[in-house]
Amino acid sequence: MTNNTPMFPNQGKRDLRRKAYHILFVSFTVVLTCFSVGTHRAFAQEQKPKVIYFLSGIRDHASPTVGGRHEVAKDLLVLQHCIDSVANIKGIKIITKYLPERTALDIEDLKGVDAVIVECSSVSSTQRRTHPLLPPLPAGQKTYDKATLKYLEQIDSLQAAGMGIMVLHWGTATENNQPATDHYLRWFGQASLPGYTQNPLGYWVVTPIKAAEKHPILRGVKPWVYKDEIFSRLIVNSGDPYRTDLLMGESPETNMGEVGSPKNVIGPRCIASAYEKGKQRGILWGGMDFHSALLNENYLRFVLNEVVWVAGIDVPKGGVKTNARQLQLAQINKTYENTKKPEGYVELKLSGTK
Repeated sequence: MTNNTPMFPNQGKRDLRRKAYHILFVSFTVVLTCFSVGTHRAFAQEQKPKVIYFLSGIRDHASPTVGGRHEVAKDLLVLQHCIDSVANIKGIKIITKYLPERTALDIEDLKGVDAVIVECSSVSSTQRRTHPLLPPLPAGQKTYDKATLKYLEQIDSLQAAGMGIMVLHWGTATENNQPATDHYLRWFGQASLPGYTQNPLGYWVVTPIKAAEKHPILRGVKPWVYKDEIFSRLIVNSGDPYRTDLLMGESPETNMGEVGSPKNVIGPRCIASAYEKGKQRGILWGGMDFHSALLNENYLRFVLNEVVWVAGIDVPKGGVKTNARQLQLAQINKTYENTKKPEGYVELKLSGTK
C-alpha cells in the first residue's frame, strides 16, 4: 500500500516541531502582509478627493481688441492647468472643473465642492450678472428679495461646512451693494468701501509679512516685483483673530496716490490676507489684472498656494510646484510701460521670444 502522506526524511520529532513553527510563522507573516497592503489600497480608494471649481464671470471691462488684461477666463484656465499638473502634492486626488458665467441662484451645483475660485467684474459694475456667486442688486433697491437672501445664506452654510471661497481682482469690489458687502465680511473678514478702497496700477514691490511667515500660503514665497492693478485698502474688523495679513506692497508710481505720500506714490500697505474660522476659509486677492503676472514665479506660487489652502489641502513644504508649461493664453499687455519701475524688476517674456 502506498503511503501518500508527505514526510520529512531523516528528522526527529524536535526538528519536525521547529519546522512546523517556522512554516506557521511564515504563513502568518504572508497573510498579515497581504492584509496590510489591501488595507492601504482600500484607504487610498476610500479617501475623498478634493474638488475645486474655477468660476469666471463675463469679460466686460477690457479692450475687445487688446488682450492681456482682465482675462477672467484665461487666468483661471491657466490656474486650473497648473493645479491639474501639480508636482508635489501626493496622496490626494484633486478634481478641477471650469465653469464660465455661472448664473444659478441655488447651490445644487456647489454641493460637494471643496473650493470655488472666482474671477469677475464687480457685482455692481452692470445690471447684467457678472459675479458667479452674487447677482446684481436690482436698480433702486437696497437689498435682495427673500429667495436670493436665502440662497446667499446657503452659501454661508456651505463655507462654514468647509467650502473655501477665493475671489480675485475686481470681484473684490461690492460698492453700492450692502448685502454683498455684508456677506464678504462674513466670508473673508474684509470688504471694499467706496471712497476708501483703491486700485492703484503700476509696478509693485511685494514682500511677505514677517509675522505671517509660518502661514502655509507663504511657503516657498519670496519677495517679487511686477506690474499689476491691486485692489487694496479694504475695511476689516480691527484685531480680528481669524484674519492673517500675508503681504505688504508698495509702488514708486501708479495711476493714483494716497494722502500723506508724494503724488502717485503708494507707500507700504497690506495687500493680501487669509481668513480662517473653524472649517471656514476665504481669500480676497485684489491682484490679477495683467495675465502676464502668471509668468512671475513667486507670484504664481503665492496664488497656487492660496488655491490649495482655501480648498483645505495642506500646502507642501516649499510651496506648490507645477509641471504646467502653458502659462499664457494671451499676449503680454504693454500698457503703462512708461510707469516708473522699482529696482529689481525683470521684464517678462513669453517662452521662445527674445
